[in-house]
Amino acid sequence: MNEQVAFENQVRDHVAEILRRKYGTTRQGANALDRDESLKQRRFWPDMQFHEVGQSSGLTGQAMVEISFTPVYEPENTYGYRVDVNSAIEAWSMRLGVQHPRNYPARFAAEVIWYMVTYIGSVKIEECPVDGKGIRWINKGDDVFTRLPDSDSHHH
Repeated sequence: MNEQVAFENQVRDHVAEILRRKYGTTRQGANALDRDESLKQRRFWPDMQFHEVGQSSGLTGQAMVEISFTPVYEPENTYGYRVDVNSAIEAWSMRLGVQHPRNYPARFAAEVIWYMVTYIGSVKIEECPVDGKGIRWINKGDDVFTRLPDSDSHHH
């Protein structure tokens, strides 16, 4: 197995582990649903059910990490997020530049997830087209760590 494939596998495995893991929190919500949240373990993003973190050779033949998920409040819809690993490495290196992602696959995977969460919040995911497997892919994969869609309308 070459270094590129090994890195892609590490990123995929770290992403899957972060999304699957349970976490403790000190947070105590104000409403009845999460008032006792600090007393139990919780998933990374309780409002999302993550199904699979897989790999494919995207539309251009580039290695893609693919994440599928269903919002808890939309159980009839499955969404997907793609990560073109090579373009994500390039974009991450340009923006952060301090350390090379290949030396820190776990950190890189965590940054991919952080960006995915912000991306989900910046697009109208319900308007994304459905593929033959019933997944609404919300991005192309080569847009990870680039400017968020419609970011001009999200100023504060």
